[in-house]
Amino acid sequence: MYDAVLQSLPIALGIVVATLPALAIPLILITRREIEVLLAFMAGYAGGLLVAGGVVISFADLATPNDSGPARWIVWLRILLGLTLLVLAWRKWRGRAAPGAAEDVPGWMKSIDTINAWRAAILGFALVALNPKNVVLVASGGLAIAQATPAPLAQAGALLVFTIVSGIGVAMPYLMWITMGEAAIAPLDRLKAVMARNSTLIVAVILGVLGLVVVVNALVV
Repeated sequence: MYDAVLQSLPIALGIVVATLPALAIPLILITRREIEVLLAFMAGYAGGLLVAGGVVISFADLATPNDSGPARWIVWLRILLGLTLLVLAWRKWRGRAAPGAAEDVPGWMKSIDTINAWRAAILGFALVALNPKNVVLVASGGLAIAQATPAPLAQAGALLVFTIVSGIGVAMPYLMWITMGEAAIAPLDRLKAVMARNSTLIVAVILGVLGLVVVVNALVV
């Protein structure tokens, strides 16, 4: 399990930063004091990580005989996913806003004004399981776990750790609010403003770094 956690941990940490645009949702909900809706969003987000990661791990296990060791196709697929992350990083870099300009607001952000708990849970799940960038990231983590250990319990434990770490980003506003109370609102508002100016640039850099990490780890394991 420890090897699986170590292999997938850099990807989980990268997901925290690569999903910065989604952080706008808990920031908005916290400032509106819509805690029930926020908790539903976080539950859906965690569910998306668990389901997507579990599907990838299960597929890798079913497609690989137990006694054959790490399959070569998993190595090549991880390399392909790493290269895909590099392409996504390049596209993000090309699409970044001009200096001083605000980032474009994603279309799904417009639904936040009228969102309820049920829709928030669906949105959280969809942001992980249906977003191509996030699917590539979670699949990279799932394949790292599957390649590191064939033991189902070890895989389940590593996936749980992967999910918890990956979800720290969207959980951070809530954690700050329950520990700092109203004092958390001001720094969270400043964080939201910084993200509006720089999220695409930050995500592009992180995707590039993660792409290199995934490729290198696939080759050395």
